Amino acid sequence: MKKIKTFVCENCGYESPKWFGRCPVCGQWNTAKEVIKGIGKGSKSPLPSLIYLSKNQIENQIRISSNIDELDRILGGGFVKGQAILLGGEPGIGKSTLALQISDKATEKGLKVLYASGEESIDQIFYRAKRIDVSSEIVITTEQNIDTISEVAKDFDLLIIDSIQTFYTPDLGSIPGSISQIRAVTGKMVKAAKENQTVILLIGHITKSGDIAGPKIVEHMVDTVLYFEGERTTDYRIIRVFKNRFGPSGEIAIFEMTSKGLNAVKNPVFIEDDIPFGNAIACVLEGSKPIIVQVQALVSRSKIPSPRRTAVGIDITRVNAVVAVMSKLLKLPLDMHEIYVKILGGMRITDPGLDLAISSAILSSLLEKELSKIVFIGEVGLDGKIRLPFATNKRIETVVQSGFKEVAAPATPIEHRNLIVHETRRLSDLISIMG
Repeated sequence: MKKIKTFVCENCGYESPKWFGRCPVCGQWNTAKEVIKGIGKGSKSPLPSLIYLSKNQIENQIRISSNIDELDRILGGGFVKGQAILLGGEPGIGKSTLALQISDKATEKGLKVLYASGEESIDQIFYRAKRIDVSSEIVITTEQNIDTISEVAKDFDLLIIDSIQTFYTPDLGSIPGSISQIRAVTGKMVKAAKENQTVILLIGHITKSGDIAGPKIVEHMVDTVLYFEGERTTDYRIIRVFKNRFGPSGEIAIFEMTSKGLNAVKNPVFIEDDIPFGNAIACVLEGSKPIIVQVQALVSRSKIPSPRRTAVGIDITRVNAVVAVMSKLLKLPLDMHEIYVKILGGMRITDPGLDLAISSAILSSLLEKELSKIVFIGEVGLDGKIRLPFATNKRIETVVQSGFKEVAAPATPIEHRNLIVHETRRLSDLISIMG
């Protein structure tokens, strides 16, 4: 077999026979990694197998339940035969715990599961299984040769690889975790999933930049990409769907980390009992799931020409836009103050319906006036008008079910007898709410 040398961009997977300083595809610098490839002698390719798609075949396709309701929901109803899933998360966030729980629950459902761990010994896996009360007889292996694992994939309904950075193929001379090995391991697992109709769950680590370690092309090779998020200082963990060929993307599932493992949280409320000034409650929508969150803001007089603007759990650009609108239309001296905004509980919110709560928390901190337990729902326009966000009805239903009695919004399409509505059509209406 003839071997050739090529250079691969570790960010996007671009290949070149010559070394390059800057990738011509993704524009990143110093991402070229040398890879040795083997090329066999040319041979005539066999004719492709042809399968005729019929309506009867389409209607007979069914989902495979993982036996974890929240996971099935964000996947679009469960696993699909032959599906390749990539789950990424920071080291120590709970990926292996979740993988072992998925193995346990799926085995209880009657699925044949193989849990392949390249990071832990059998004794370490047994210790974790004892801690989280695993009750099923799970098939476990610590074999790291992906070719050997692929050979037995046909015997299982679900195959979990923990993690792709620790597995290798003997076809390449590079070490496990290298760019070429990660891409080759993923490619072989995706091929095994399609050929054997086995669901493959690949677990990967997150880099400092927040991306899954390895070439970006890995995310394009799989069918579904999930990110496991959450701060280690809190008990809450979030699985966010970034890509899903068999269901909606953008969905999230929330879990709570306990001594017995991860428990699903179906109706999350991320607020404290005491709501001092500088705090506001919001009902946001992440995917199709309404969540009650608490926005915390600190406004402090600045002694420097360019006051600091910091946001945790929110895009700082959105915060700056809201602050600019408030300064212009409410005639507030916010350009002379430092502003810090944070979402409590380690959540990361992208919903524009959070704007009104951000404005309220900033105004509350500036005026030092409490907002009590009013839930704010609304998107702030650059003209100062408050607009109803998407799925307002679902948000209002969640507010009522969570036991809140007051809501601030431009309007409410549905009425509730025990709900007090503060009509907030413009930012200036917040002044009257604070008295």
